[in-house]
Amino acid sequence: MEILNRFDKAAALWDTKPSSLAIAKACVENIKKHINLEKDIFILDYGCGTGLVAIALSNEKNIVLGMDYSQGMVDTFNVKINKLNYNNIEAIKHNIDNEELPKESYNLITTSMTLHHIEDTNMFIEKCKAALKDGGYLCINDLDKEDGTFHSKHKNDGVSHFGFEKVELSQILINNGFKIIDYKIVHIDKRNDKEYPIFNIIAKV
Repeated sequence: MEILNRFDKAAALWDTKPSSLAIAKACVENIKKHINLEKDIFILDYGCGTGLVAIALSNEKNIVLGMDYSQGMVDTFNVKINKLNYNNIEAIKHNIDNEELPKESYNLITTSMTLHHIEDTNMFIEKCKAALKDGGYLCINDLDKEDGTFHSKHKNDGVSHFGFEKVELSQILINNGFKIIDYKIVHIDKRNDKEYPIFNIIAKV
């Protein structure tokens, strides 16, 4: 329950954090290099937070749905959308641990800095695979393997993984029927007097 409370409280100021903005920007820039968003596609941004990635991926030709476990993040996301008068994007609350995703519904699923908070990595990827249309993409933006100090400020509350190793995560994707399209370090987050690489991996059904 503590992780939910923490992110609910953080939602109001999330967009003022330089690290949040920089990580989202790096994620979106790499996606746009590999995936054509200028057509009628349906995008799911899982762990959408306040919509930094989802809004940047939206355009007049696609539909974007955000899902997040934190009601505070979802509310902040939707307030922003209403102010911007967007009619092709919204956010809803969702718990991947005990709720399913709609089958064969999305052309692209993105998740940024969320996977390390989900205990069962294989379950999440398996559900994403089932939710993607044929030829769809899954993009995971997250921490490279770290020593457990990235979330030291919050005493690793709600953290299930200290980042991910490239080979291990790639193998989980491959085992679930994905083909790896791209993997690169897209950002270096500096905190705690250390540098934390953020990777972007794109896989295709």
